[in-house]
Amino acid sequence: METQTKTATAPRIKICQEFADRIIHGEFDCPELEDLSSIMELVFLQIREENILDHIRSIADKVDEVDGDLKNTDPVLLWEEAGENGEDIGGDGNHTRMGLAMSKFADKIKTRRIPKLIWKGLGITTEEMVMIGTILNKENEKVKESNSIGTLIKQLKEYHALGHEFDSDYCHEALKAFGKDTKKQRDTVIKKAKEDHLKDEASAAGKKVKQYGQGASESANEELKKKIERLRDSKTMVISGSTGITKNLEWNVIGEIIDQEVNKGKYKIALVLYHNTFANKENWEGDYGSTFMKRLNSYLSMLQPVKVKHGDGVIEYKYKAEVYIMDFLEDDGRQNIKTD
Repeated sequence: METQTKTATAPRIKICQEFADRIIHGEFDCPELEDLSSIMELVFLQIREENILDHIRSIADKVDEVDGDLKNTDPVLLWEEAGENGEDIGGDGNHTRMGLAMSKFADKIKTRRIPKLIWKGLGITTEEMVMIGTILNKENEKVKESNSIGTLIKQLKEYHALGHEFDSDYCHEALKAFGKDTKKQRDTVIKKAKEDHLKDEASAAGKKVKQYGQGASESANEELKKKIERLRDSKTMVISGSTGITKNLEWNVIGEIIDQEVNKGKYKIALVLYHNTFANKENWEGDYGSTFMKRLNSYLSMLQPVKVKHGDGVIEYKYKAEVYIMDFLEDDGRQNIKTD
């Protein structure tokens, strides 16, 4: 690289700060957008210790939120002809270009270019290019720590107590003000706040969500197992699982049907389901559960009927699925605690 000296020296902090200020104030901002594909081909200086995937995804989400508008993105910094073979290199904005590359809409990118005549004239070295990029990151990314998810949940619960539904415009606007720019980010916080609120209500009544499956208590899973065994017979195959992962349920149903060594002659499908969260329960009891069952039974209706021998004849049965829901709430145990 042309900027590299034989003996590396410490960057000149004042020079770097002054030059970073010139960049920040837009002196080198390009008036026209450039093709993202061409910028993706360039080598970028490694400013950060490592790439932060969440930050990259956040950039992509923010751009997709406004259908590809780049108004909320910073220009990437390019040092012209600073590469080993005289090619341009990137000095800052690697996350930006990677985020735009992940976007569904972006094909252009904002740039700021430092002509060779300027950086060469100032004797700016590779190390100083890296320092300038670091200063720009500090400028763009506030030192103040952002609000934790717990803080945002607390705020939304307070707004709910004042009459604002969790998914209301008010709560969305509040989260925007708190820095949650994309709907995906806001929906994640709102979902957690609503779940937390419903848990509080259940707790006030001495109840808690009963867990089944991985990580659940031995007694709860034993109850689930007994339910499965009661339903399983010569006509019925049983599949259990969470209503929050219906794709797994579909695959498990198919797997059971295919396994004719075990399930030959069985045409009834018992789905023993559990919710595990208020959100799963609400979704299932809304349109999600009925839609899932219509889709599943529609698929089953297309399969060849099951032929079962009865005496000298054969009766054909269509596959049919039915749902059995495990208990959702249980006592939280506090009523059993003795007080003096």
